[in-house]
Amino acid sequence: MSSSEKIAHAYGVLVARGDKVTVRAVQKQAGVRIGEVAAWMREHAAGASGEVPEAPDLSEPMSAMVAAVWAAAWKRAAEQADEATAVALDAARAGEADALAAAEAATAQRADADTARGEAVRDAEQLRAELAQVRQQLDETQRESEQARALAEEADRARVRAEATSDTLRELLDAFRSSGQAADDK
Repeated sequence: MSSSEKIAHAYGVLVARGDKVTVRAVQKQAGVRIGEVAAWMREHAAGASGEVPEAPDLSEPMSAMVAAVWAAAWKRAAEQADEATAVALDAARAGEADALAAAEAATAQRADADTARGEAVRDAEQLRAELAQVRQQLDETQRESEQARALAEEADRARVRAEATSDTLRELLDAFRSSGQAADDK
């Protein structure tokens, strides 16, 4: 939007609100340099309000013609100000439409992010459940391993006892054989 359009829009807003229209008030509303506002108001402001100032007194015979030309000029200036205001309003509406489209896109992105977050939460819960199951299986395997180790130790002790018993029986058997041969030799 050009500076002139901004100034015309600001001027129209102030007039519509019934505020006092000053160079500073228009400059503050339009957000442009004060020199631009002053120049624009010198050219356009009086006619933009819709009021036609009195024609300068040039002479009696020319008075009617000058008044008609003067009124037409001010009317045209007011029309131009209205056109500039309409252009500014259209630009504002286009900006509003762009902002709404951006907001809708952001809402859609947020919905997508929420969906992705929900899926990630479900995946994490599933992984936690699988991890708990694997831990349970590991605990069970460790218990079974400990039981197998205890059984192996018990079996090893039984083997050692069996070997000791076997050795004792061999010694007894050898002793009986030796005593039996000694008795046969006598």
